[in-house]
Amino acid sequence: MERLIVFWFPFSLSFLYRFLHTGVMSDVHVTEHLARIGILLDYSSGRLLFFNAERGLVLFAIRHKFTNAAHPAFALEKAGVLTLCTGMELPEFVKQC
Repeated sequence: MERLIVFWFPFSLSFLYRFLHTGVMSDVHVTEHLARIGILLDYSSGRLLFFNAERGLVLFAIRHKFTNAAHPAFALEKAGVLTLCTGMELPEFVKQC
């Protein structure tokens, strides 16, 4: 059984985000502060997308053949607010990815 483990590291006060997937660190540089990040798991198509939820831009995408249940986990580095919204309609731009 292959496990998919993805870590996403937003760095406060900068425009750098890091994604760690299968031991490979990928840097994503953005030009503006991201207030809302979207995460889309398309289980049947084997896609996991992180995107700018306000502009509809994909930040990072992973392809993986899912064979077991997916269990998301979220944590904050320091005190703050984390709001999770589920069951939202699929954005148009994601349908084209």
